[in-house]
Amino acid sequence: MLERSINRVTRIPALGPGFDGERHQAALVIAPGDLPATDPFFLMADDNITREGRFGESHPHAGLETVTFMLNGTMEDTGGRLEQGDVEWMTAGSGIVHSENAMVSTGMRLFQLWLILPEAHRNMPPRVQILRRAQMPVHAEPGVLATVYSGQSGDAAAPTMNAVPVTLIDIQLEPGATFASHLPASYNGFLVVLDGEVKAGATTDRLAKGMVGWTEPMGDGDSFLTLRAGDSGARLLLYAGQPQNISVVAKGPFIAGSHEEMAGYYSAYRHGKFPHAGTMRPVAHFSENNVDT
Repeated sequence: MLERSINRVTRIPALGPGFDGERHQAALVIAPGDLPATDPFFLMADDNITREGRFGESHPHAGLETVTFMLNGTMEDTGGRLEQGDVEWMTAGSGIVHSENAMVSTGMRLFQLWLILPEAHRNMPPRVQILRRAQMPVHAEPGVLATVYSGQSGDAAAPTMNAVPVTLIDIQLEPGATFASHLPASYNGFLVVLDGEVKAGATTDRLAKGMVGWTEPMGDGDSFLTLRAGDSGARLLLYAGQPQNISVVAKGPFIAGSHEEMAGYYSAYRHGKFPHAGTMRPVAHFSENNVDT
């Protein structure tokens, strides 16, 4: 089995003005524009709210998935309520409108990740999966608590359906605890340290709060990434997924395979052909292997 290393390290930038006035600050954990290095992850935003109230306006997406992880606080719209630790996994596919009448609490913080879709699934019917923290499987061992939102850790396997195979785990480590996270060697992945610090990978790179460590694909077979917590313990999110190795065109809230497909998304949206996320019940049935075929 291959042992992974941390191949590059970045840091979450300082918060700056967001799109929703002075009470909203944001930073890009993953900036768009370097898909060969981040594939299948297109971008990830860190959104922070200092005062409760309306948050943004309803807007469309197509050709991608959004994975919204509620780190603090709550967000509620016509589709329901997300609380701390919940995740909304929204597959836009052929097109969807969401965030209708969204209201957020004071101190809300979330990560929103954009995933590209495989060519064969880019225009699949849209769906919404709500992953409640209390319902997610947990892998526990001495000093380690790993909540699995997608993919698998040990015997804990999430029922989440994936268009692109993706692992998402919230890992909490007690001081000095060691954990080996197993991943397919072909996955591209990154860690975001939310609290404390860890030494990660074969080269024991030190990652502290606010730092992002990337681990690159290693070929075929299985691999593992070793994490060892510092003296104050650590909490981190592990994201990993199968690169798609495709070219995409991005504009606004859409990701397409060509300019012609992009024009089609805009036309369909203007003609009111996108369903609204608020009218869609969360997906309740899961495929046998949790990856669409």
